[in-house]
Amino acid sequence: MLSQKQLEDLRQTRRHGIGRMLLLARKDFMARLYATLAADGNPMPPSSGGTLLPFIDLEGTRSVDIARRMGVSKQAIGKALKELEDACLVTRTQDGVDGRAFLVTFTPQGVEYLLKIHEAIDKVEQHYAALVGEAGLEDLRRHLAAIAYQES
Repeated sequence: MLSQKQLEDLRQTRRHGIGRMLLLARKDFMARLYATLAADGNPMPPSSGGTLLPFIDLEGTRSVDIARRMGVSKQAIGKALKELEDACLVTRTQDGVDGRAFLVTFTPQGVEYLLKIHEAIDKVEQHYAALVGEAGLEDLRRHLAAIAYQES
């Protein structure tokens, strides 16, 4: 059995664990993003397809690379890619280099949708800047880039 001190230490460790805070921050970010998109009269991204959008480069990305970036199998992203295609946000074409692979590119409508998403992201970031200050937000961005992209 844990002592009261051990329980309290565990509570604090869990509350301030980086993994938990990143997950909770992502949950908050996504909720604010979707609320902002809705308030601005923009459609929500397709349910599972919306999770793929950050992993697709503007110049196009092979479907196998999207799967690798997400840490899932290429079969697992098939349904999500279909949702994005059905919403006319992306197209899939045979990769000219590897005939077995597909190149996923944004449609003009998809690029317009990305612009709307980034307008909403700007509003969410304004909220965060009010919470932690402009300098705090820039520090957070710099630290997250160091972790996400292994940049110093």
